[in-house]
Amino acid sequence: MGTSSPPHRFASEWFRVWLRRAPSVLRRLSDELLLFIYPPTCAGCGEPVSPADPLEFCPRCRGSLELVESPFCPTCGLPLSPEAPDPYQCGACVGGLYRFDRARAAGPYRGLLREVIHRFKYQGHISLARPLAQLLLPPARELCSLHEIHVLVPVPLHRRRLRDRGFNQAALLARRLGASLNRPVRYTVLRRRRWTEPQIGLSPSQRAENVRGAFTAADSAVVRDQGVLLVDDVFTTGETVDQCVRELKRAGAREVAVLTVARTVAL
Repeated sequence: MGTSSPPHRFASEWFRVWLRRAPSVLRRLSDELLLFIYPPTCAGCGEPVSPADPLEFCPRCRGSLELVESPFCPTCGLPLSPEAPDPYQCGACVGGLYRFDRARAAGPYRGLLREVIHRFKYQGHISLARPLAQLLLPPARELCSLHEIHVLVPVPLHRRRLRDRGFNQAALLARRLGASLNRPVRYTVLRRRRWTEPQIGLSPSQRAENVRGAFTAADSAVVRDQGVLLVDDVFTTGETVDQCVRELKRAGAREVAVLTVARTVAL
């Protein structure tokens, strides 16, 4: 005849299980409460949208939102002319211009997407990290299917710019992506060791000189023999991410893929 466990043992076990699950339960409850108090609004125009809509763009704004579609360069993700054969590698990648293994962006850096990024990055609307991270999920999943991604690493800000802005936009995006992809985010692997002027308005050669030697890998053990997904908001000439990739590979990263919300496209 078996013996039954005393009631206090079941209560104790239940309490330990609850403690382990409490953070995620409380997080979900707080999210639901915030949605009740502050119903979600369109990231583009601010009109109310359904809480069930994962993209958080109203139908009108979604219709005007440009996203990268085929054909595009299979290496760097540059959108190509509809007449280009698919696949077709762009000139920069044929010439071996970049150090990364592959790059993708959600959309071209123009129109509505550019406006949303500017509100997020320069006007402090950090809640826009959520819809922007949702836009990043499809290209992020594609990169994870093509590469063995172990960790996410955001492009770092210089401590002075971080103090002025109050947040690192790449870190906010990486945090949400890491949760969706079930991958850890390593915030301190890369460090910006010197101040750089904003890249806006600089020529390609000036951009390259501006960020040369600006980054260093502070903890090589975290990325050694790992597949890394480097996250940033905008890919312009690729100089910033390429300097980061250089340091990550010096630190022993097996491969590095780059993911950005937008990238500039020559008209």
